[in-house]
Parts: sequence; structure tokens; C-alpha cells
Amino acid sequence: MKVSLNWLKELARIEVININSLASKLTQAGFEVENIEFIDIDGYTDYILDVTSTANRSDALSMIGLSREVSALIQADMVHITDIPSTDLFRNKNNIIRNGNLLNCNYYLSAIMDNIVIKDSPTWLKNRLYSCGFISQNLLIDISNYIMLKWGQPISIIDFNKIVSTDNQDYVEITSNFCSCKQNFIKLDSKDITLSKDILITEINNNITSVAGIGINHKFSIDQNTKSIFIEAAIFKQAVVRKSSRSIGIRTESSIRQERGLNIDNWESAYHETLYLLKELTDGKVKKTFSKKTFSNSTLTIDISLKKIHDILGPINDNNTVRFLSFNEIKKTLESLQFKIAKENNKKLNVIIPNYRKYDIFREIDIIEEIARVYGYDKFQSTIPKIQFAQNPPSRKQFTDQIRSILRNLGLTELVHYSLVKSNGEINLNNPLIKDYSTLRSSLLEGLMTTSAYNIKQSNQTVDGFEIGTVFNLRQNKIIETTKLAIILGGNLDLRSEWSEPAHSLNWYEAKGIIENFFRKLNKNIQWVKRQLTSGQINFVHNHKSATLTYNNDNIGLFGELNQLASSEFNFSTKLFVLEIDLNALTHYNTELNYLNYRIQPYSKYPCITRDLCIIIPQKMQINSLFELLNQFNDDDLENIALFDQYNNRSLGNGKKSIGLRFTYRSNQKTLTNLEIDNKQNELQNNIIKKLNLEIRN
Repeated sequence: MKVSLNWLKELARIEVININSLASKLTQAGFEVENIEFIDIDGYTDYILDVTSTANRSDALSMIGLSREVSALIQADMVHITDIPSTDLFRNKNNIIRNGNLLNCNYYLSAIMDNIVIKDSPTWLKNRLYSCGFISQNLLIDISNYIMLKWGQPISIIDFNKIVSTDNQDYVEITSNFCSCKQNFIKLDSKDITLSKDILITEINNNITSVAGIGINHKFSIDQNTKSIFIEAAIFKQAVVRKSSRSIGIRTESSIRQERGLNIDNWESAYHETLYLLKELTDGKVKKTFSKKTFSNSTLTIDISLKKIHDILGPINDNNTVRFLSFNEIKKTLESLQFKIAKENNKKLNVIIPNYRKYDIFREIDIIEEIARVYGYDKFQSTIPKIQFAQNPPSRKQFTDQIRSILRNLGLTELVHYSLVKSNGEINLNNPLIKDYSTLRSSLLEGLMTTSAYNIKQSNQTVDGFEIGTVFNLRQNKIIETTKLAIILGGNLDLRSEWSEPAHSLNWYEAKGIIENFFRKLNKNIQWVKRQLTSGQINFVHNHKSATLTYNNDNIGLFGELNQLASSEFNFSTKLFVLEIDLNALTHYNTELNYLNYRIQPYSKYPCITRDLCIIIPQKMQINSLFELLNQFNDDDLENIALFDQYNNRSLGNGKKSIGLRFTYRSNQKTLTNLEIDNKQNELQNNIIKKLNLEIRN
């Protein structure tokens, strides 16, 4: 809305004010000034402020409303607006309209004026409209627009002779109701509008004169030949006007104000001034007036405590003196906005909310906001809130944060999915919002695989990612929630043996190494055991390329390669490996580490010597089991045993395989000689053959 500074000065007692300072105050108070223009009107300088108001401040769409705000912000008085004398206009002419005839209309005033002479609009009226961005059209429309700009109350003026014949002007029936579709279209705002049953219309003698609160029917608009007019000032229900406006796809200056809510204090004053201006400028005479019986307006009062104001707003800095707002300052601020004080004492105020703010002031905090807004946010001291919770976060959160940090450092991306999935599960929602997502997930892996498949479909690589989330399972007819960790590998890791060789896809040992590295960094000693096939386990993992993970002899999850069926279903072209473990089990055994858990050990300054050995073992024998057997042969100089090769061939015998082990020897006291290492290695080979009953492969 464009606001004239000269017009503001006539409504508020403003003598001298800096336009930029005023714009800053309005913006900080919630009325953003987007632009300031300088114009010259008949030799007088005027500044025009382009002000934007929020949707809850309908009162700001009028000069009266903005002048009230400006007066409060700069601590000036408003000019008292004398009510237009109306006794001579309405004497013995008022007709009461029954409430049943005006549906969805809260307040209504109208009149018929005869002997209208349409003259040229006076210069002051044209200047007022021009300064606010309106173009002068004719005297009647100019008066209507002027009243709307000044009071915020839309006024409808139509040609009364186009509605009723001159022979039968005594019978006038005014109604407002939803359209009955007897006449299916009208012309409004230069557009042909199709009427429907959800559009509120006003009628005079069964003629559709307007879409209620939006605009008049072009058929009955005024022109230079108009001699008799019908003037209407009405307040319709906001929701009904909003629905009609959306239905016909038209928003007007009138509908914007009706939708936001009109002020009943301005409604009657705007109507009286309209009749007064029409009488003075057109020489017209009021023939009849109409009104709807109005009910007493309910008053809203809110109690507000002085302590609450001080607690929320805090202190102010007054000439280097830190203090709180005084009782008189609070009272004066509220009264500048026309908030009335019903009761008061040293601790509490009982505030009466004015009609123009009944749409957005409901609570004590709303009044406190008004005090801060008008007094000035910048005058209150800014303080950082005190930390209310000084204790460390729960150990479970620390543990999951540690897991996230480790996995991110390993190059994995964290993914997050909904707890509802498409697949058929054992826990279904009774009333889902979407039928496709009506099942609680029982595994995190489905979401990871779906995301990988989506990336492939979008011509991207699969994502090496992880997710920490809750899954849901039924146990003995009870829903059990479990926090799990799921990992998917094999998509985005650039693996190669040498830089000159091309990158290859992830294999079992490399994927297993990544998982082992993760648990090592997490300081968890995980055991890998052969997977036992049960009906409760995941069914898209390869039966012979998977392993069960245990921790403290408890089964915590599963690691394995996706089987061919799952890869085909999701269109995976490379090998993918998945892990899903129960974090609750890991957290249950999680003990905080301190310096007593670690011991510094000196490292050996002597070199190491390695020896390789190939051993033929049963096909089903696990490497960990073999390592445990070899560790029984105590040798203080044997530093490490590592697997570096595996070989399968029928020549080895049925159910047998060959493995290559690398033994690392190092002493803390001296440099070992080759002869000493050979003796140790020969002794080890003899123990393997005699005590373990295994065969050495040459």
C-alpha cells in the first residue's frame, strides 16, 4: 500500500520527521517499507512510502490504521476525527433488514440517494488518490476509493435506476445468499464470471448486484448519466469471501480487506463520511437508508503480569543505567495503541483489546510482543540464554555419534529413510495416509538397496552408505523396536592392486576387511561364525557367501553378498555386500574406556623376518579356528600370523583346500638369525603335522 506522508501528517500530529527514520521505525515494527518515492503535487513536495503489512494486520490497509501506528511509534498524538453529523441524513428514513435476509453478513448499512449530479472530482480528492497510486475515474468512484483508503472499509456504489424502475422504487428487498445458479454468469472486473453454488452474492429485488465483498456486477455500474445511486457498506464473513475469491479467481482491493477482517469501529464512520461527501459534492439527497440489526460486540480482556513482561523482554539500557520497563511506560505504550486498561495494580494489568486488533491478539504473549514492537526491539539488551542442561549427552547417543564419525571417515555416506515401506510386512498401519507406505519396516537394508537402485536408474553410481534407524518386529504378539546399523558396500570404492591396472569391483575379502576395520576402530572384538540358516533371517543374502557376527557370544547381525535374485530385482550389475547388526546389543556391552584400559608397551627396535607356509586344511575349517590352534604353540618371538592366499584344486583331495600363511618373527632383545628362524619354523611345521594332523604343501 502506498502511503502519503502529507496525508499522514493530517491524521497524526507530526510536524517534522526524517522520512528515512520513519521508514526504519515502521519496518522494525512489522510494516516493511519497500520503497520511498518523491513526488510533486501542485507545487507541494510529498514522500510516498510503499508499505507492506502482514496478513494478520488488516487495520494497516488504511490511512487511519497506519497513522495510529505512526503516532504510537514516534510518541505523537492522533488528530481527533470529528464524527460526521448524520441525524439530518437518516431521520425517519431507516429500514431494518431482517437477519435472515443477510446471510454471512455481520454488519450492514446502505442507502438510496436521488438527484445525483456527477461533477468533476475536486482537486484535493484527485491528489489524495494520485498520491496513493489510484487514478481518478469519476466523482462517485473516487469517493468510494478515497473512503476505502482512509478507513479501510470498502464501499459499493451502483446505479439504482438500472435495478428498479422509476415507477416502483418504494419496494426494495436486499438479500445476501449463495448463488442459486438461476443466472449462471455476470461480468465482474472486466471478466465474465461463472457463478456456482459456493459463491456468496448480494441481490436487490432478485437482481444480482455484486459478488459479496469482492466487486459489483458490471451491468449495474455507474456512469455519467446516473441520477440515483445505491450505497452499501457491509462486513461479510472472512472465510466466505476468501472461498468466493478463490472460486472465481479474482482478488480486488475490497476482497483483500474483507478476507483479512474489517474493523467495525471504522465501518460506521466510513459509511457516514461517504454519505456526507456524496451530499456535499453531488447535491444528492438521501431517500432511504437500510441497516441490519447489530448485536453488542463482545469484549476481549487479557490479564498480563508485570513479572512476565520483565522475564520475557529483559532489561533496557537507559543512559547507561540498566533497568526494567516501568509500570507507567508499559501502560503508556499500550494506551498509544488504543488498548484500554480495565483494572490495574502494581503486579498485574487487565487489558481490553480494541476491535481493530481482535483478529490477532488472543494471549498474554501477544500483548508483550506489542509492547516490545512499539517501544523498540533495539532498546532491550541482548543476552545469550543460559545453558539449562550442562550434563553430557547420554552414553547411547555418544556411541551412535562415534559410529557415524568412524563410518564417515571410512568414506561411507549416511542415508535416512522413512520407517514406512512398500513391501508386505508383519506390522501394518490400520489407517495409513498412503496405501503404498502402510507397513513398518523390519529391516534397514531394503531402504539402502532401493536408494542404490534409484541412483543406478538416474545414471549414477550406487552409494556406499550406512543408516542408523529403528526397525519393528513382532515377538509374542508384541511390537519390539530395535535400533540397528545397516551398511551397503560395493558401489563407489575405487579399488585396484596397482595404479596401472583398472579399478575392479569389491570382493568378499575387501568388503570383510572394511567391516573389520570399522569394528577395530570401534574397539569391539567381533567374531565371525558360519551362518546358520533360519526362517527369521534376511532372505536376499547369498547362503554360501555370508556370515553371522557375534559379540560376547551373542548373535548381533549378518554380513553377506547379495544373491543373484536380489541383484536382478534391483538391476545391480556389480557385487554388493550388506551388513545389518543390532546396536542395542553392542550398546548393552559398551563400557567407557579410560586410561586404565590402555598400557603403553615398548616396541622392538630389531628387524622382523617372515616365512611363508602352505597348509592343506579341511574345506569347512575356519581360519580363525586354525589361528587359535597355532597360537597354542607358544613362541615369544612369533609376532603375527596372516593369511595371504587360498587355493582350491581337486588334486588336493575331496573337501580340502590350501591356504598360504605368513609368519612374522621379531625379538625384543636381539636380531634373529636365519638359522634361528629356520629352527623355529621347522618346529612349528612338526607341531602342525603331528599335533594338528594337517598336511604341509610343498
